[in-house]
Amino acid sequence: MKLIVHGCRGSIPISTPQTVMYGGNTSCYELIFSDYQLIFDTGTGFRNVELDHLKKTIIFYSHWHHDHIQGLAFNSGLFNPKKNTYITCALNDKNESKNIIHRYFSGFYFPIELTKKLSNLKFVEFNDLKKDFDKDFQIEFLKLNHPGGSVGYSIKNKNKKITILLDNGYNKEQFLDLKKFANNSNWIVWDGMFTNDELKNKAFWGHSTIEQGIEFFHNSGIENMLITHHDPSRTDDQLNVLSKELPKGIIFAKDGMIVDFT
Repeated sequence: MKLIVHGCRGSIPISTPQTVMYGGNTSCYELIFSDYQLIFDTGTGFRNVELDHLKKTIIFYSHWHHDHIQGLAFNSGLFNPKKNTYITCALNDKNESKNIIHRYFSGFYFPIELTKKLSNLKFVEFNDLKKDFDKDFQIEFLKLNHPGGSVGYSIKNKNKKITILLDNGYNKEQFLDLKKFANNSNWIVWDGMFTNDELKNKAFWGHSTIEQGIEFFHNSGIENMLITHHDPSRTDDQLNVLSKELPKGIIFAKDGMIVDFT
């Protein structure tokens, strides 16, 4: 398995001299193995994903907030009619997923009606997809704590496993469920938008903290953690300072980062 980070900034994309190192694209993660290219969310980082014509490409949405879908229409490879791209979300059925994308990328909000323009976008039910590809990889979902709803995904291929938790407002009542869900993961992607001090004023935003991630890492037995969804006001210098407090096995995500755990 190989994970490519295309966008790890939370809420809004940013582009400043102070954020070059960690990047400013919003959420998008690409997981590559065997004959598959799995995309998790299509924030502005999706523009940099090279859709692979030799692999089956599937987009899994964690939820439908702006920063997790806004880049869908800006990947030029999506407009190649010979390349099918499958879209699913464990939060809802395929018709609702299609309706959400249609409303967002049409009419008053966007210059083209994306779902009508692109017949090669195939909306599928999560459970149907899970059954179809079970012999090649196993994917599960877990409902998370986020306004409007969100789901995390765990993906297993042969003896490798990764758990992706976007977005989630962690609380200790979740611990046992998350630990079981992430059990035996080589990597876990963790929403660490805030620090504990910042969370005091933003407890209802539906995001976790860096310190909560460290605590979960120590108590869950997972091998490695990638902390992401960086606050848009967080500079490279600030992240570098915070990174010095991270224990071995935990790193901050950066746009363009490749994590190879084959």
